[in-house]
Amino acid sequence: MTKTHKILIGIVVAALAALCYWTIHTVPQPADDASPLEKRVMTYNGNTITEEKDGRKLWELTAESMEVDIDTQDASITNMDAKFYTEDGRTLHVTAPKANYKAKDKFLTVEGGIKGDSTDGAHLRADRLEWKAKENQLALIGNAELQRDSDAVKAKGDRIESLDGFNKFKIIGHAHLEKGNK
Repeated sequence: MTKTHKILIGIVVAALAALCYWTIHTVPQPADDASPLEKRVMTYNGNTITEEKDGRKLWELTAESMEVDIDTQDASITNMDAKFYTEDGRTLHVTAPKANYKAKDKFLTVEGGIKGDSTDGAHLRADRLEWKAKENQLALIGNAELQRDSDAVKAKGDRIESLDGFNKFKIIGHAHLEKGNK
């Protein structure tokens, strides 16, 4: 190996060492004040949302105000007024101070003291109401009460569930059922 080759190899090794040093020491550091991405939200006043299945309206909800996440379509609702429509033509009208809707799961949670009445004379009260579209289930949760004038039924429990707008229902936890004469 000649002296020129040795010098050339030395220059190449020195250049590689300098490149490694430069690469390691010039990696940008993450910013200390990096903030997470902000939620993109639209706010509506006096808006209505609905859910339909096979061309039939399942429910309709009107709100005093509503915040909708643009990316997920989830909604936070204030002072809602909702109507749930059963297959047999009955309508259940429910009011409450707040609600949340998860668009991906089609899951509606209504909270803050539920009051409801149906077109066939049923009256509902509960701390919370849940609508699960997948199961087509309405559930009254927490201090749940159902009273039907048509057959003099009074039901109370921790949870009252129904798949048909409380025509048939199941009481879960601290169940109490009274059935009188018409």
